[in-house]
Amino acid sequence: MSLQWPSLKYISECRNLQDLNLSECLNVTDVMLQKIVEGCPCLLYLNLSCTPITNKTLRELSRSSLNLQYLSLAYCYRFTDKGFMYLNTGKGCHNLIHLNLSGCTQMTVNGFRYISAGCPSLKEIVINDMPTLSDSCVLALIARCHCLSAISLLDAPHLSDVAFKAIAEVAKLKTFRTEGNNQLTDVSWKALCSSSQGLHRLHAAECSRMTDASLKSMAKLKNLQHLDISLCNKVSDTGIQYMTEGFSSTKLRELNVSYCSHVTDISVMRIAQRLCKLYHLNLSYCERLTDVSLEWLSGTCMFSCRYASSPLSFSHKFTFHHTSFSCFFCSSRGQKLCKNVRDLEHVDVSDCVALSDPAIRAISFYCRDLVTLRMSGCPKMTDMAVQYLTSGCQHLRDLDVSGCVLLTDRSLRYLERICPPLCSITMACCSSISKVAALKLQPRVEHWEHSNDDPPYWFGYNMGQIVHPITRPAKTDDTWEVVEQHSVMTRAACTERVETDLNK
Repeated sequence: MSLQWPSLKYISECRNLQDLNLSECLNVTDVMLQKIVEGCPCLLYLNLSCTPITNKTLRELSRSSLNLQYLSLAYCYRFTDKGFMYLNTGKGCHNLIHLNLSGCTQMTVNGFRYISAGCPSLKEIVINDMPTLSDSCVLALIARCHCLSAISLLDAPHLSDVAFKAIAEVAKLKTFRTEGNNQLTDVSWKALCSSSQGLHRLHAAECSRMTDASLKSMAKLKNLQHLDISLCNKVSDTGIQYMTEGFSSTKLRELNVSYCSHVTDISVMRIAQRLCKLYHLNLSYCERLTDVSLEWLSGTCMFSCRYASSPLSFSHKFTFHHTSFSCFFCSSRGQKLCKNVRDLEHVDVSDCVALSDPAIRAISFYCRDLVTLRMSGCPKMTDMAVQYLTSGCQHLRDLDVSGCVLLTDRSLRYLERICPPLCSITMACCSSISKVAALKLQPRVEHWEHSNDDPPYWFGYNMGQIVHPITRPAKTDDTWEVVEQHSVMTRAACTERVETDLNK
């Protein structure tokens, strides 16, 4: 984004301005920000991420921003540790609550030491995309910052148990995020969970040394609502059992166990029986799961729960608003699932090469409130699938059909019916959709993407080797001839036919 000084000059005259976002404004200079900071003494929120600011701006903030509580310097590479040294000498920034330093790899231990001394009231710190972050940096930060309740350390692979045990000793965390760390052991998770009983959001993806013992520690958390342990390959059914029998079993709302290769149908059974408040479950790429898992999720919904020594039976409608079941929808059981989860709003069946029109028919008929559908990399999809979709899902806003090579211009005619609310359409690698037809749809949506390229190799299929190929509709002049496909139906007729087929 490019802003000129005349525009920013007016900002500096807003004496009561509290919230200012200059993210990605590459023309912003230290002089401009000096004027703004001097003219806006009431600033509470300031986002300077991805800007070329230097230590001069940090010096000015330490002088004038007495009320500043939120500051983002993410991906700003031109300031150094010295910039935070001014926090100790000035009057400003001492009330900072939130600080984002993601991507600032130029910082060293000294910089974090200055932050700790100058911002003792800091509650939230975000240090993502910092591969240079070391245990020493974390120890320096928490030396005086004892009020931390939210920490994000995504892509900090060199942190060890030393740093996490130190965090556990001083912080009472409510939110904690880490990802891609191969050094953390069960000792770290036990320490964190023991010291932060108020933890309600935990993101611990791709922690290769996490085992079931870690989940046993997490199961003791009493307020956990969001848990992400995706790509933790040592987690098994035993760990899931700990979670479903833990203190947070009646409070957990989101659970992501995708890519956990040792999780089986037994875990899904326990999840369906015990996690009664769950509304977001991600089981993608759990290779040991079978259709039996869908039977548990779409069963009678009569569960028996035992608290203390007294059994309590209750009827609960197990509903999902988001599902990502990999290729389960390809099966007949997967299609029957739609009948029992009619509240689905977000569905992702990407890269399911066996998925065909009947699955979309089931989704569009039963899941009428669908908002997002991602079916990229599904080579068997035809225009009929889009016709089903536009007939049943009148609230669809986001659609991704990238790599659906059998879709033609006819699909775009159907999509025009639901624009709006459809506001985002992605059609990359749709070789049978013409540029002319795609451009006609562009003015009617907010986000539009289209290309005629052949699908790349990582889509996982070859156009010339699709199993059971479906003949694509052919267009001659202004008339359509469809070979081995259904005839054109009106919206009412299509809906009636879908209902008949699904009730067979």
